[in-house]
Amino acid sequence: MDVVVIFNGLGNQMSQYAFYLQKKSVNKSTYLIDFCSSQNHNGMELHRVFDIDLKVTLFQRFLMVLFKILIVEKYKIIVKPLRSLLRFFNCNVIYENFNYSFNSSYLLPSKGITFYYGGWHSEKYFLSVKDKIVKEFEFLKPIDPENVDYIHSISKHNSIGIHIRRGDYLDADNFNLFGDVCNKAYFEAAIDLIENKLNNPHFFVFSNDMSWVKANLFMNKVTYITCNNGKNSWKDMYLMSLCKHNIISNSTFSWWGAWLNKNVDKLVISPKRYLKKDKFTDFYPESWTKLADY
Repeated sequence: MDVVVIFNGLGNQMSQYAFYLQKKSVNKSTYLIDFCSSQNHNGMELHRVFDIDLKVTLFQRFLMVLFKILIVEKYKIIVKPLRSLLRFFNCNVIYENFNYSFNSSYLLPSKGITFYYGGWHSEKYFLSVKDKIVKEFEFLKPIDPENVDYIHSISKHNSIGIHIRRGDYLDADNFNLFGDVCNKAYFEAAIDLIENKLNNPHFFVFSNDMSWVKANLFMNKVTYITCNNGKNSWKDMYLMSLCKHNIISNSTFSWWGAWLNKNVDKLVISPKRYLKKDKFTDFYPESWTKLADY
């Protein structure tokens, strides 16, 4: 039995759910458990954004108890013997490697009960069920008038969705992991590449630090989108997916915006690294244009 753990923000949840769909196609005894916290990000978003049915059964609650026993660090006197007993009966947790490189063995059915606790962001984990994923990740919610205007503008221009993530990435812990991968030089190079390669590009900017963007990056034709915040942030991903081309950050949020872009001739520009210390990663699809480090 395989159990995929859903946690963190929307982009992560989408990768984990896509991985679950692939696992489910191989092994029908595959389950999901919701380990999201409303205190971090916006809680479980898959149902609210995509209307994906995530009813929690009694069995899933039981699996959550097992999972917590296997990962908890507190109450060692009580938990340690329980954990040993569970492992004796083939109850284990697989943690994804931090470079997010594809491991084909993770797609095989496991013996006992195996919890998959990671991002699973490489498209190699779910390419064979791509059509199903695209169908599941249709944005079904109504869009407010302001975003309707943006949708119209995106459709009539040679639109480039550019996602510039700073904000939380500048926190000390996050900066050590993600910081300085997508710096000013990276975005300048990506913008230059777009302007030299495509005719009459119009940039639609999405960022959690728009004041920095306006002060540091120049684009000839540009629209800054600032209306989608908090639980409406998913609308930015939707708009990114409608653009004809994309420049992304090292972020699962803009990764999915670009991946869901249905333009068959799309140009997607990404960094080479996902994490600051990466030497190699399968995080970005092979068809995307990866810029060298700056």
